[in-house]
Amino acid sequence: MKIGWILSGNKNIAGARIQGWNMHEYLLQKGIQSEIISFNHYNYDLKFTKNEINEILERNFDVILLQKIQTGENFNYLIKQAHKKSTKIIFIGIDRINVDFAVMCDTIIVVSKYLKKLIPEAHQKKTFKVFDSYDNPDNKCKKHSNKKKLSLVFVSNNVFSKFPQIPFLPKNVSLTIIGPPEERVKKFTPNEKMFTETPYNFKYLVWNLDEVQKEILKCDVGVIPYPDELLKKDYIIRKSSNRLLMFMSYELPTIVSPHPEYKPLIKQGKNGFIANNPSEWIGYIEFLRDNPDKRKEIGQKARLSVIDKYSLKRQGELYLKIIKKSINDVKKSQAP
Repeated sequence: MKIGWILSGNKNIAGARIQGWNMHEYLLQKGIQSEIISFNHYNYDLKFTKNEINEILERNFDVILLQKIQTGENFNYLIKQAHKKSTKIIFIGIDRINVDFAVMCDTIIVVSKYLKKLIPEAHQKKTFKVFDSYDNPDNKCKKHSNKKKLSLVFVSNNVFSKFPQIPFLPKNVSLTIIGPPEERVKKFTPNEKMFTETPYNFKYLVWNLDEVQKEILKCDVGVIPYPDELLKKDYIIRKSSNRLLMFMSYELPTIVSPHPEYKPLIKQGKNGFIANNPSEWIGYIEFLRDNPDKRKEIGQKARLSVIDKYSLKRQGELYLKIIKKSINDVKKSQAP
């Protein structure tokens, strides 16, 4: 079995890493021939000429996975030529989906229920929902403090002019924001400011793969707030639960907005909190500040609730099962 990956970015790009690089490395550990064909397709665009596509297909991959790639002038040519070579094309959708392109592929993998619903009924049998695995390769956990003080941590590629849902920081509570560099914000979200309208002080760190784990583990509680109006927006609803899974895997109690992908993971007050308004946000923050023992207990339960089901091994097994099914479907169709 020979597997190829065409990814939307390098290991610093969350989706490409979690649904590409990590899965590739898992397959290698399983003794499977897996290769990153290319990772220079940021913004969904297939950047290959027809000659380059022909050269790739001549290498006789059984399956090529397109992680997030769904546009490009030679996309149709890739699909058509791959079918002639009996190479299966698997599309991985992690946020928005060009449905017309996705259904042309032999198999579709998505990371949320919302994305799966976008696929027409006629193609649901070849569509599979695979959760993001948590991104905690060292299996490290938070060492909780007994102090009645709290450091909150927010990790996101999105920035807001004003930090959402938390109108003020209670006494003995601080906030660390780990986000994109300013040049990325200016390029992709030029109308947003870097939290400059937030009425309290915070620490801002530029996201870095080598440092992010250490910075998260310095903090006590994960927070994932959304402005109320965004919770109804398509581009927010379709997102996966990967940030929540990441915090929970680190044994951090986490407070989240009521996003549809977060609700099934949170058992209210037992392994985390869903906050519906600013008053609830402040109440849960103060509760976790004032109750170090409960903070530790909730963090431990959070980790236990995700550590097996959402591990790279478990999600990698699902990927491998889907890949094998795609290959077997080719063999069945070629049988006399």
